[in-house]
Amino acid sequence: MSLTESCVAAVVISTTMAVSLPSLHRARQAYMLRSAAYDVAARMHFARIAAISGNRNCRVSVISPTFYVIECEGVAWQPVAQMTTPRGITVEANARPEFHYRGNVTPTATFTLRNATGGIRRVIVNINGRVRIQ
Repeated sequence: MSLTESCVAAVVISTTMAVSLPSLHRARQAYMLRSAAYDVAARMHFARIAAISGNRNCRVSVISPTFYVIECEGVAWQPVAQMTTPRGITVEANARPEFHYRGNVTPTATFTLRNATGGIRRVIVNINGRVRIQ
């Protein structure tokens, strides 16, 4: 292989990489957002199971755009788990869902997760305690 052929191969590879990097970045951002939404849903399931098994109320509270906590009721609300969102992902909620010992929840809530590129995923919990991702 000559020097010219090696240079042409390097140019072809670098051009291919330059063209594909933006789409790879968008795919990574979408994956991170979806993963964060599944993590929030799993934490809601955890709060529901903790409420049922502990015969007490547990709730999921958003403290800041990147931090949320699961609290269970005892003498006062005690934090059971604290979570942060991945870098570049923010979370907000329209309510603080409280899971009861029978598995139901009041009030119903929607957690909205956003990434830096404008992608949105919603984690919705209904009155029966069912959690779904939209």
